[in-house]
Amino acid sequence: MGERTIHTISRGNMSTKKLVQCLAVAGALMASAVSVHAQNAQARDGFWFSGGLGFGTLGCANCGGSRTNGLSGGISLGGTITPRFLLGVGSEAWTRSEQGATLTVGTLDARVRFYPSTTGGFFLTSGVGVGSVTGSVVGFGSSTETGLGMLFGIGYDMRVAKNTSITPYWNGFAMKNSNTDANVGQIGLAITLH
Repeated sequence: MGERTIHTISRGNMSTKKLVQCLAVAGALMASAVSVHAQNAQARDGFWFSGGLGFGTLGCANCGGSRTNGLSGGISLGGTITPRFLLGVGSEAWTRSEQGATLTVGTLDARVRFYPSTTGGFFLTSGVGVGSVTGSVVGFGSSTETGLGMLFGIGYDMRVAKNTSITPYWNGFAMKNSNTDANVGQIGLAITLH
C-alpha cells in the first residue's frame, strides 16, 4: 500500500457540523471542570493512565496537500519518575470508513510526559516506536504497512478530583517507511488518573 492508496481511500471530509458539535461539547466539559479544578491541587505520584477520544486530520506526502477528517483517540499509561517526568507507553489511532473502505493509521510507542511546573497541569509529550497504516476494502481484504512511528503533543490536566483530571490535548503523530509517509493531527479530550 502506498501514498496513492492512502489518498484514494481518504477522499472526502467528515461533516463540519459534527466536528463543531463535538468541539462544543468538549468546551462545555472543560468549562465545567475549571471551577472544580481550582479546588484540587496538582499532584503526580505512582501509576498513571490516560485515555481519550477526539477528531484528527490525516495527510500524506503525496496527497496533494489535502487532509481528511476522521475519528481519533488514544491511551497511555506508565509510572511517575518525578512530579515533572512521567514515563510509559502509549498508542494513538486515526480511522475513517467510507463506502466499504476503511483506512487506519496508528502508533505504539514508548512515551514521556514533561510538566514544566510541578504544580501546574500543562505538559509536553513525545514518543517513538512502531507506526502502521492499514487499508481494507470489504470483499477484497486488507493491506498493512509498518514503519517508524513518532508522536509529539501538548495537553493540560484539569484536576476534578484528588486523582482524576479532564485533559484536553493535541497530538501530532506519524508513520514513515520507504513506501508510505502518513501523518495525523488530533485534538481530543481524555480522562487521566494519577
